[in-house]
Amino acid sequence: MNAATWAVFLTVLFVGWVVLDGAVQGAGATLLQERDPDGGARRREPAERRVVLAAVGPLLLPGEVWLVAGLGVLIGVFPHAEADLLNAGYPVAITLIASWALRDAGIWLRSRRPGHVWRDVWDVVLVVASITLAGSWGALLGVAWGSGLAALALGIVAVVVTRLHGDAVVAWRLRRTGPVPVIVTTVMIAAPVVGTAIAAWPRLVDGGISAEAMASLGVVALVVLPVILALQVVAWWLVCRPLGKRDTVFF
Repeated sequence: MNAATWAVFLTVLFVGWVVLDGAVQGAGATLLQERDPDGGARRREPAERRVVLAAVGPLLLPGEVWLVAGLGVLIGVFPHAEADLLNAGYPVAITLIASWALRDAGIWLRSRRPGHVWRDVWDVVLVVASITLAGSWGALLGVAWGSGLAALALGIVAVVVTRLHGDAVVAWRLRRTGPVPVIVTTVMIAAPVVGTAIAAWPRLVDGGISAEAMASLGVVALVVLPVILALQVVAWWLVCRPLGKRDTVFF
């Protein structure tokens, strides 16, 4: 595998993460409120929140597999590009990691103890962390463009698009709509990643390791890739099923 092939692989991994985890981020951002058919907002009841999280729950861990794999490729194959990105956007990267950890903590801990206060506190943490995670990811893409204005714009775009994507996936899982809205939001959420990869392509490819090392890592990728793909098949099989009462037990 040469540098161009690894760059394409890296882009695919990050696209896979934003499509899967973007639905979780969007659902988390809108966990406390939803829009009525008349356009107004209303507060969700605790039982409704459980349904929302159960709708996107199967996408959480498989999505994070894509992210970890993408970070591994970025650090292992393109260390110079990774160093340049961290040097330019270190605060944004730290914010992304912290919000990622808090978002996951909110999902795993909100139902681990009885009581409305415990759950409500973690639900607020989940909402704030989900919005921050989406915004910091978009901002990090803007940093890769080398522009503060791009970081601001893509951060806002990421927050808006993830909310749309989360709503579309939840509505599809609850059989309120068909798959078309999910396909549309999938394209919307993947477009900034693909655009950033194209814009940063020369710097990314030039920041790669030696051809011999890339070839050696390619053997590892061929072993790991089937496992990643198998996880995605299981995740989408779970999501394509109608949501049942047993799916909400964990959340």
